[in-house]
Amino acid sequence: MPKIVNSDEKINFICEKAYEEFIRNGINNFSLNKFIESLNMSKGQFYHYFKTKEELIFEVIDRKGQVVLDKTIQKVLCANTFYDKLLALFSFYLDSTSSENKPLYKLMKDTFYLYINIENQYIKQKNAEFYDLVFKIIDEIFSEMIDKKYLKEDSKKFIPSLIATVDGMYLQSMILEKYNLKEKLTNYLQILDDILKLK
Repeated sequence: MPKIVNSDEKINFICEKAYEEFIRNGINNFSLNKFIESLNMSKGQFYHYFKTKEELIFEVIDRKGQVVLDKTIQKVLCANTFYDKLLALFSFYLDSTSSENKPLYKLMKDTFYLYINIENQYIKQKNAEFYDLVFKIIDEIFSEMIDKKYLKEDSKKFIPSLIATVDGMYLQSMILEKYNLKEKLTNYLQILDDILKLK
């Protein structure tokens, strides 16, 4: 009788092994053919789960990112002030050099080209889902702070520019070697806090 394979477990196994390989040898030295061989899997089996190397990379980042996001949401819930909630939300960027975050941050930096791949529908969908989730979390933070009479009623109009600004800062930190993301981002969040709070 053939063994029944749990698809999600298999994908998770492949992603864990790929992540180990990315961290150990770097994304530029990653050979998909050698990797598939190391899994004792046929190419047909592998391509049943992932159509391209890029989809594998993106799924690995997505799954690792979800773990970070779950921790981030807990930090946001525990924070009390508007400023602290925003710091918690962007804590991965602010703590990108910590031993816990550094491997994933490096992988994201080395594969940044994937995030702007508008041809791949899978990647496009994953990006859209991520931005929808970030927008929802920020919207909840703003709603809570408006209800507490801390923020101005119309402050939600700043949400799109907040997301775009943080994205821009993150991009600069990847491109410019001496760009201090932590300093720039904390300063920006403090300015935003000052502008939007009720006097």
